[in-house]
This record gives sequence, C-alpha cells and structure tokens, in this order.
Amino acid sequence: MEVKPNFFIVGAPKCGTTALYRYLRLHPNIYMPAKKEPHFFARDLGSYPAIQTMEDYSALFMGAEPRHRRIGEASVYYLRSEVAVPNILAYNPEARIIAMFRNPVDMVYSFHSQLLYWSEEVVNDFETAWRLQEPRSRGIDLPRGSRGAFLLQYREMARFGTQAQRLLSAAPAQQVKLILYDDFAASPRQRYNEVVEFLGLPPDGRSEFPRINDNKRARVAWLRNLIRKPPPALREAYRGVKSRVGRKRLDAIRQGVLERLTVKERREPLSPAFRAELVEVFRDEVALLGRLLGRDLGHWE
Repeated sequence: MEVKPNFFIVGAPKCGTTALYRYLRLHPNIYMPAKKEPHFFARDLGSYPAIQTMEDYSALFMGAEPRHRRIGEASVYYLRSEVAVPNILAYNPEARIIAMFRNPVDMVYSFHSQLLYWSEEVVNDFETAWRLQEPRSRGIDLPRGSRGAFLLQYREMARFGTQAQRLLSAAPAQQVKLILYDDFAASPRQRYNEVVEFLGLPPDGRSEFPRINDNKRARVAWLRNLIRKPPPALREAYRGVKSRVGRKRLDAIRQGVLERLTVKERREPLSPAFRAELVEVFRDEVALLGRLLGRDLGHWE
C-alpha cells in the first residue's frame, strides 16, 4: 500500500526549517525521510528538484511504520514555487502545511552566505550579488554549474507577504500553520509543541532543542568549490573510485573533508545604507505578511 506524506514544511530557507525538521523527526509518531528537500512538487523550478518521478518520491516514505501517524517532508522552495502547494493538495487534499518566515533582510543576507557555502554563488560581496539579480534573471553572469538561476533571485526568494498570501489562497486555513523565526528562536520548545498539536499528535516531552544550521564559511573557497562541483574529468574519476571503494565510504570521506574545510562564524553586519535600502525594498511585503498574521512587524528594520 502506498504511504503518502500528510504534512509538509514548505519553507522558507534560513527561517528555522532545518531545525524544525530535525526536531520533528525524533517524535515517535512522526516519520520524515533522511533525505530533506526532495522538492518533487515544485515542477516550475526546472531540473532543480532532487526527485523527479513519483516512484522515487514514494520510495522516500517506505520506512514508515504503523506508529507513524504523521508522515512528512521538508522542501524549502515549495513556498517560492507557484505550483508546489496546489500540486501537494491535488496529491493529498488533507495535507497540513507549515511555513516559516523571518525578517526578509536578514534572510536574504543569510541565504547569500549559504549559497556561497554550497557553491551556488560565487560573488562574495552580498551587495554586488544583489545588484546582479537583473542580468542573472536573463542568464547572464550565472555561476558555472548553477543548479537553478532562481536561487540567485534574492528578492523573489524573500517576498514573504506574497508567498504567504498565495499559500493561504490555495489551502484551507485550518490546514496551514505560519511560524515566525523570531518566535521559534526565542522559544523553540513552545513552537515545537504548537506544531505537534497542529499535527494532532500527543506531546513527546522533548526538552532539548540544540541550535542547528549556524552560518558557515569555507576555509579554502576554491578547494570547497572543486569538491562540491568538480569539472567533468574529475567527476568521472570520482565515479570510478566510488565503484571500487563503495559509495557510502567515499561519500563519508568527502563529507569529512568538507567539514574540515568549514568554519562557523557570524557575518559582518550589512552597511547601514544598504540595509536601509533593503528595508525599503521589502517594506510592502513585510506589511502584507503582518496583516495576514495579525502581527505588527514594524520592528523588522
């Protein structure tokens, strides 16, 4: 019998979704696959989705057991996609949907850092990368091997008012839970318990909520880029070695090297002038999100 997921964390990136996903995976009545972010239902994101067929998607949930009353997945660009939520509801009309938001100015700056770390962005200065959005939308100045030009459209990624409105227009209100990162960071236990209740599950008494997904930077950027996105010849050699030593062993070695190349650190603040510019860019989106949430978000400066 096919096991269908019945709840989805749909975004947004850098808004606490990874932490919530990891916390929920430990609940005894929840099953979430080890593979985060399949993005199967975001059919408007080109070749980016990691899972392309229903057969492969269904296979993600084969480990679910009868005790798992809720089966879910987390794909942070579903919120950015214009078709993902309708596709999800066509697949499972009873699906419950969780979306997380934060100050869009903080989000885009943090997101730029993440893209640098994942070798999806190559421009280290965020202001410069921000001003490249228009030519990049036309396919100009894209990083080599980029998995999706949409990733570099920072403004579109953080149009949270528009995205929340689209979500609420597509899904019944009782099936949607919207969470602010500020609230989640201030009291992860309370927000976690609220999500568990939203999912119709009993509390599990969880009391530890470690910080997850801190800002990261590569110690040696060129080497990080080479490992994450090797040129074709090196990629072919990697496949040959993998066939001899085994995928799991080689992937573990690769991950170990990447971890040694990583340092966690806080980023320098944006310049006051550029931050003020971004506040104005997102002012209407913040106001719309505030109205939808019934919250005053005027402190998001």
